[in-house]
Order: sequence, then structure tokens, then C-alpha cells
Amino acid sequence: MTRIETEVFPGCGFPRLSKGVSPVAYEILGNKDGFLHVRISGVMKLADQQSLQRAGMEWTAAGGKVRVLVTLVDFQGWEKGVDWGDIGFFMAHGDDIERMAIVGDEKWKDHVFAFVGKGFRKTEIEFFGPSSAKEADRWLRA
Repeated sequence: MTRIETEVFPGCGFPRLSKGVSPVAYEILGNKDGFLHVRISGVMKLADQQSLQRAGMEWTAAGGKVRVLVTLVDFQGWEKGVDWGDIGFFMAHGDDIERMAIVGDEKWKDHVFAFVGKGFRKTEIEFFGPSSAKEADRWLRA
């Protein structure tokens, strides 16, 4: 199990992972008062996405809206050779996500927007560069 420090990730108000922790596809760093922080690193695998979606169903089960901060750290894309076409979660629960701020390397912006369906769902989605974590947090909370 990874150790979470009490130190705050700049601008987001959630704890961050310790340096030297082995990267995993995703980790939930915080879930408080309708704000969720997910860290994604390495290669995102379909099984990880499905697990994250199952967790998402639990967060939205109470009927409340959530705002999601996604932090991409050393992100390397998505697992190849699998079917990423299942949009059932987004169809059933996508409107439960009010806003999504994604912080990561600009080279992933267009790919991430396509993956999360920006423009095809009600969720407001914005992308911020790594040095704009505070701006992402402000936008998410506005």
C-alpha cells in the first residue's frame, strides 16, 4: 500500500503521494465534500478504467454531483489492443460529474479531451498544464 503524506499537492487541497512511490495507473488521492482527486500515471489499462468507473458509481450513488480533479503524472497513454469503446458509464453517470479539471502535459490535451468526451456531454471539462494546478483548483471550485 502506498504511503500518503500530509503535504498538500500544490493548489488542489488534497494530499499527494510521497516521492519514490512506484507509479500505478490510478490512485484516488482525495474524496471530500463533492470533490474528487484522481492521480493517473504510467499506462492506463482497461481494467483500471473499469475499476475507477465502479468507484465512480459509488461516489454518485447518493445522488450528489461531484467535481473531479485528474492529475496526470508521467502519463504514457492508454493500453493498446483493447476495446475502449464502452461508453455505458458516461451515458449512465456522466451528468453526475459537474466539472472535470485535468492537469498534465499539454501533449495529451487533445487525446484526453477525446477520451473523456469533451463536447459530447454536459460536464464542463478543462485542461491545465503542470504549472497551473492552482488555477485548475480555482476553476474546479468556482
